Amino acid sequence: MTFDIDLLARTPDLRELEAAEARVAMTLRLWVVMNKLGRCPLAAMGEKLDSRRAAAHLHLMLEEIGAAWPEPFCVNPPCCPRLSHDEALVLDMIRVASRDDRPGFDRLLSDLLPADAREPLFASAALFAAAL
Repeated sequence: MTFDIDLLARTPDLRELEAAEARVAMTLRLWVVMNKLGRCPLAAMGEKLDSRRAAAHLHLMLEEIGAAWPEPFCVNPPCCPRLSHDEALVLDMIRVASRDDRPGFDRLLSDLLPADAREPLFASAALFAAAL
């Protein structure tokens, strides 16, 4: 049996996502760029998401991810049509939290993070999904 390494490297394409999910992915990238420039990203995020409340919740979630992730959080450049693995995982986290599926959320992140680190991420993802 052979293993196709391309399957491991393949990630979702922004152009094939639902519009709301693509906006969230692009907002993740915007957050990273603005932080690297030393600028507050909240106003720009609020415009991109059409919700200041959702932007605030996503901002908090991304701060918590930055503190909890065992390695640097990776996003692709704004021009890249493919999601990074971290971007795809964040979208999965939001999808699962929007369904209030805590066991599914834990399964999604159990190999990456301990239970105490998953708790605030689930709360943030659920609040963001509700605000969006």
